[in-house]
Amino acid sequence: MNRIAKIESTHLERKAILYIRQSTMRQVYENSESTARQYALKEKLIGLGWMQNMIEIIDCDLGRSGAEATGRTGFRQMLADVGEGNVGAVACLECSRLSRHSGDWLRLMEICALSNTILIDDDGIYDPNDFNDRLLLGLKGTMSEAELHFLRGRMRGGALSKAERGDLRFFLPVGYVYDRAGKIVKDPDMQIQEAVALFFESFRICGTANKLAKYYREKEYMFPTDRNRGFGSETDIYWEPLTPSRAYKVLRTPSYAGIYVYGSSKVVDTVNGKKRKRIDEENVISFIEDHHEGYITLDEYRSNGEILSSNYTRNGASVPREGCALLPGIVLCAKCGRKMTVNYKTGENYTYWQYICGNTGGEQAYSHEHSICISGRSVDQAVSELVLQKLTPEAVKSAAEVQKELTNRKHSENQYFIMQIEKARYEAELAKKRYMLADPENRLVAAELERLWNDQINQLSKATEALHKHKSKNATDQVDNDMVHLYGLPEKLEYAWQNDGLNIVDKKRILRCLIEDVTLNLNGDDIQIGIRFIGGLTESLKVQRPPKKYETWTTSPEIVEYVREASKKHTVDEMVEHLNSQGKTSGKGFAFTSASVRNIQYHYEIPSLKASLRSKGYLSTEEKARQMGISPSTLNKRRKSGSYSGIYVKTTGGGDYLFAP
Repeated sequence: MNRIAKIESTHLERKAILYIRQSTMRQVYENSESTARQYALKEKLIGLGWMQNMIEIIDCDLGRSGAEATGRTGFRQMLADVGEGNVGAVACLECSRLSRHSGDWLRLMEICALSNTILIDDDGIYDPNDFNDRLLLGLKGTMSEAELHFLRGRMRGGALSKAERGDLRFFLPVGYVYDRAGKIVKDPDMQIQEAVALFFESFRICGTANKLAKYYREKEYMFPTDRNRGFGSETDIYWEPLTPSRAYKVLRTPSYAGIYVYGSSKVVDTVNGKKRKRIDEENVISFIEDHHEGYITLDEYRSNGEILSSNYTRNGASVPREGCALLPGIVLCAKCGRKMTVNYKTGENYTYWQYICGNTGGEQAYSHEHSICISGRSVDQAVSELVLQKLTPEAVKSAAEVQKELTNRKHSENQYFIMQIEKARYEAELAKKRYMLADPENRLVAAELERLWNDQINQLSKATEALHKHKSKNATDQVDNDMVHLYGLPEKLEYAWQNDGLNIVDKKRILRCLIEDVTLNLNGDDIQIGIRFIGGLTESLKVQRPPKKYETWTTSPEIVEYVREASKKHTVDEMVEHLNSQGKTSGKGFAFTSASVRNIQYHYEIPSLKASLRSKGYLSTEEKARQMGISPSTLNKRRKSGSYSGIYVKTTGGGDYLFAP
């Protein structure tokens, strides 16, 4: 069939779309000839019969990959126009410009066939409704997709080969750059090196990413960000506040331990789109230890990872927090072996906590078949006393280590601010030189350089002020370096522990350094405590279960005996009046009421005055009136007027009476 014959008048009556695409913006700028050839197809469409105003150029997908339709607004617009039947022809330089995905390509062919739209490229004209053209278009689409696969395979193979040798370059974390030979080295800027070293030193103190970020905020530290990611001779460094997510990411970066890692994650297709999946260390493509100089050792890197994993509440011992309980995260249930949770109850003047079996806590834990609920204060006190006994012989040695650690910590903190001053001083001197070398006749340039010089002087002043502020802030927190005073620490430690001289978080940290876990069980009125120390040693304790709250509300035997005897002769209201006049109180310490006295009678099975009289045969008003052959109202009138000569007793405050038989 003649190619021109495939173009019918119905095609020319509709517009023609010229679709233009390049895969990357780099190709757009560097492969300008290819872009020009695509735009030149407009002249071919005019030669085939379309008017110039009937040709629409879609080039908004320049710099977009054709591997999929996602993100290509021009391709979606073209599909919509073809589906509406407004397009007579779709033109492109080659089919790979339209799509390199067979699914998108076949979908376009199907829509073009339904709307009677022809396809035009540099090689010819194709009718999707013609079998031969359809077969050729299908082959072209398949080859276009295969070509992309081959290109990726060759490029991927070369990259993997370099990665296995540790020569493939990728984005580096802050603190590292590439030298001229392409090797990974520490950033030559000593300020950045000190900032990264201070980061890991601070994590040894804090132990969690959240506390590390909080620590940085309190100390007013900033953490650098390299926008060039290690590439280029001039790094673009920004100093920003440290966030928990940034701290976690830095701690999980193996490059800081001198490890070259490639292939630690991959992109997978899911129902919700493409997701990045983390790969285990054993399955990465390349893992080379001692590849470059590290800021920390490999052991410390793995230890930091274990600490971060254990900080997850459901795994390991969890993080020491500010709650009153000493053992959360390391206390286990003896019945089921699961970690016990802490349930706090607070009031105006008290804080009460319990260790409860089960991961959920609350009411669900009480309904569990293995659930136990144990007073936390009793357990913590018993464990604390044992820990103080174990800790005392090592107290002096531990204090000396702490003293050394505090000294090193203060030096690191001061060094951070000193490096800030050095950098600000260098920038101020550089700005001064630029100003001095400027032509004084060029007032606009001189004024701008003078402003920049003043800004750098202000930065130097701020950095110096920050150092003085830091030193003055820690002046009241100076630690005496005289080791002679440390020999009295065992007694001081016990005193500080018992008198709240130590922060609750510090107490928990001390316990975590000594204790692996604590197992609790409840046997009658005894709490059985099993302690497993780090290293394998074990200890067993048994403490008396404290009385439950309601047990402390028990009414005194003296009052119970009074109610027992008085109930034979007096009403409830009379007993309440007598008890309150004597200054007696209930088990909860409140004044007596009619309801509280009735509760005592019910709980101790004390018969009321009415019940006692009824047991002796006393009759109610209705029964006595019936016995006398008169009405109840007549009997009440006689009782009130005093004309009734029999015996009667008032049984309640409401006016109920019982009469002797």
